[in-house]
Amino acid sequence: MKSKSISSKKKNELNLNDTAQDIILDHLTAGTTAYEVAKDRQISLKTLYDYLDRNPKFKDKFNKAQERGIKTLVEKMCVVFNSDVKELTNEELLFLREKQNWLKFVAPRLSSLFVEQTKQEVKQDTTLNIKWESEPDLIDVSGDITDIPPDNKD
Repeated sequence: MKSKSISSKKKNELNLNDTAQDIILDHLTAGTTAYEVAKDRQISLKTLYDYLDRNPKFKDKFNKAQERGIKTLVEKMCVVFNSDVKELTNEELLFLREKQNWLKFVAPRLSSLFVEQTKQEVKQDTTLNIKWESEPDLIDVSGDITDIPPDNKD
């Protein structure tokens, strides 16, 4: 029996053509999660992430689409909050609040648009350094005290 090479390509390795990549990016932009995309393609999330690691250009597009998807979800929530809802059941209201809290949590982590502005502290050096540019102006104090003229010996 031959031993299997651990460096050989896996048979189940994911390959996506340009059309499939565009469809995935469209779904992400519409607010679909990577988990839902993987489930729709009938692959594991790990397989999708492995594909992203092997394709850095697509990974950049994927991350941008996810960021836009978060913006889409926030906009959808804004539509819900701006609508004139007269009656909500307690369950619907609770779910809406949970969804709002989740968006508040995840949005700043995935999109720089939603990062709260924080006060930035600037460290300043308050040390004052004094330097003389030329040595002739310096006073020589290394002499003996006996060198002082007699009229100044107070």
